[in-house]
Amino acid sequence: MKYAYQTAVEGGGFLYLPSVIISFIILTLLMSFVYFYMFARSQERYVRYWGFCWIAYSLSLLFLILSLNMDIIVLLELRKIFDLLNILFLLYGAYAFMHAQIPTYWNRFSLYVTMWLLLGIYYSFDHLSIYLPVSMYQIIITSMLSYIVYKYWSVPTFEKILSIAVFLLWGFGKAALSIFEVYNQDLSSLYLIEIIFSNLLNFSIFVIYLQKTRDEISIADRLYRIIAENATDVIFYYALNPKPAFTYVSPSVETLTGYPPEDFYQNPRFYLEISDSEHFNAIKAIFSGSQLTDMDSTFLLHHKNGSSFWGEFNVSVLYEDETPVAVEGILRDVTRMKNAENQLRSAKQSRDLLLSYISHELKTPITSILGYINALNDGTISAPQEKNAAMEIISTKALLLEHLINDLFQLSKLESNQFSFNFMHLSALDLSQQLIDNHLLDIKSANIKPIIALDSTVLKEKYVIADPKRIDQVFSNIVFNAIKYTESNDKIKIKFGTDQGMKNYEVTISDSGIGIPQEDLPYIFDRFFKAHTPVRPGKELGTGLGLTISKEIITAHGGMMSARSNLGKGSTFAFTIPIYYD
Repeated sequence: MKYAYQTAVEGGGFLYLPSVIISFIILTLLMSFVYFYMFARSQERYVRYWGFCWIAYSLSLLFLILSLNMDIIVLLELRKIFDLLNILFLLYGAYAFMHAQIPTYWNRFSLYVTMWLLLGIYYSFDHLSIYLPVSMYQIIITSMLSYIVYKYWSVPTFEKILSIAVFLLWGFGKAALSIFEVYNQDLSSLYLIEIIFSNLLNFSIFVIYLQKTRDEISIADRLYRIIAENATDVIFYYALNPKPAFTYVSPSVETLTGYPPEDFYQNPRFYLEISDSEHFNAIKAIFSGSQLTDMDSTFLLHHKNGSSFWGEFNVSVLYEDETPVAVEGILRDVTRMKNAENQLRSAKQSRDLLLSYISHELKTPITSILGYINALNDGTISAPQEKNAAMEIISTKALLLEHLINDLFQLSKLESNQFSFNFMHLSALDLSQQLIDNHLLDIKSANIKPIIALDSTVLKEKYVIADPKRIDQVFSNIVFNAIKYTESNDKIKIKFGTDQGMKNYEVTISDSGIGIPQEDLPYIFDRFFKAHTPVRPGKELGTGLGLTISKEIITAHGGMMSARSNLGKGSTFAFTIPIYYD
């Protein structure tokens, strides 16, 4: 049999063909480089497979030119290997396009067909025996490829139909061309048709890629807008060139600042409207693209309704040729975090102050105790009467230490919410009577006249939610303070009733002592504070924590505690507890 390409070369049928094929080789190579560039940008597997597909086809055309010019039969037969790889990589790209795993049997079958092709070349099989299995396999791959496109590719109908038509014409055409090469003499027109269809296929795939990319961008844009428009944080994009302007501000800005996004679009410097004057320059630096990384990005901002909040800017500056062109970022409300930070700082300062107070208050009695013990040990105090006096002072100071430690323990538990309360539903009248019964004898024992005012008519119908033991602790502390500062044969007035609005149960204790200086009153409930007033002879000075603990207990009940005094005319302490209504 005389081979078709041999006759064609002898007759001059292919003299014009190589230059055309070279042009298409250059075109397909350029297209494969485009695919690889797109893959480098998108990292999609199917783009990589399509790049390999057109490289294989370019090599196939190269072998075709060499076989025509050099009259080497083997080169034309080897071309079939690259044709096989060409269509196989196209199939792999179709699987990857729909994010499916590539079945391994395609690799095995392709290996078998390639081995048959190489055996046929080595043992000089006739062309029909070599080409027929390859052509049948190409038809099978083309059919599967068309089925995948029809069944699984989510592309518009027109692009899908066009792609299937081009795939079928191209795949079946390549299979038929292999058979025609055995019998026909002049295949120049068929080669050109094959090349044209290959590039049409290439163009179709490129259109599908662009369509998919557009769909993905559309989906990404929709998802971005869903996230941006439903986020509590404000997302913004501020262009610097050609003129400063907000090009995007998420709708959440109206919730955060009270101003709609339109206000920011209309005024490029509207961010200054919500800025505190103290932070103008820092916020200007952010929106000018010159923000420094070590600069504080949390600022006090103003809401439209006049309130203030702490806003934190997290921004990125976009550059072109080392020139800032835009600022994109997020503004979030960090008021809670800022308040917590301030509270933590305040708590640390309070703790440090408390420790200094504790060290000071503990130092005085301990120094006194150690002094008397040393005096007793070294014999400085030796007389029995002096020893008894020293032991009494040591005992008094030790008792003061015990009270101080106990008060500190209670205060620390109150502040850490570990103080236990046993709240119960109580009659205000019963609670009042219980407080009187528990402490009336203490007042009388101090040779002080108690004057009790109990409005039983009003309190009979009133109830409170309270811990009676803790309320008794508060009442006891105020009463004993009153006893300390009240002279013998004088009086203490105690009144049980309600406030003017009949919303709170109110207890007031008034003494007739020396009173508290006006400058001391604002600090009377502070830790370790002791008013500059002398106590009755024989009464020990307190720890300065009793009123602090009392106020914390009343606050835990939802009530309030207050003090008023006139120097030389006595003091009045009062506390309230909300009345419970069904």
